Amino acid sequence: MTVELIPVIEIGYHNQDITAPDKYPYWKYPELWEKFNSDSYKKAGFKDDFKTYLSGSSFYRLSDLTDNNLTKIVIDHTQELRNGKYEREQASALFGGYVLRIDGQDKYFPQCCGDLADIQYWEILANRKEQGFYAGHPEPQVKIQDDKITFDFTVGEFDEHFAPTPSENIIHFDIPSLKNAIETAKTELDKFEQRIEELKQKEKLNIDNIGGLLIWDNAN
Repeated sequence: MTVELIPVIEIGYHNQDITAPDKYPYWKYPELWEKFNSDSYKKAGFKDDFKTYLSGSSFYRLSDLTDNNLTKIVIDHTQELRNGKYEREQASALFGGYVLRIDGQDKYFPQCCGDLADIQYWEILANRKEQGFYAGHPEPQVKIQDDKITFDFTVGEFDEHFAPTPSENIIHFDIPSLKNAIETAKTELDKFEQRIEELKQKEKLNIDNIGGLLIWDNAN
């Protein structure tokens, strides 16, 4: 079994007065939503095209972000913090999280309110703790037996539905493979942190430990 955790960020900018498609969900009408997202990003001022992780979605792999687009994302995400509208402790990491891929197939995407700092919850899971896992809501039911982890997607909180709809109601994966996936993901996060640190210096953003803020959710 091959298990991967793919770090992605979720990019919004849907408040650009561009009419959204009237057909849902996005994964069934990817071309319509791809164009809507692209038009929204251009109007918001992004210089380069985006390469989506899943067509029609707002998920983008870290390594696929151009320097121009990443700079705007970081500047916009930290604008109110730098302007003093809220304290660092109230700031969040970049929205998104981790796509769980098993044997080359995407099984589970970040859900609402997920962010890059959720890597800590995957580590909790790898330490055999059924309670405390979070990757946005709704959440799967988690069961751990020996080295096997089971996610049950038939239980959504408050009648919420998983998006995209999982291809299977129940999936299984093993802890040793998850641990390897976490280490690979953290290597990608380290590289991403270096990029953010470089653009911070270039743009003269006065934010201490910016990687801790935007990736690891460290308050200081």
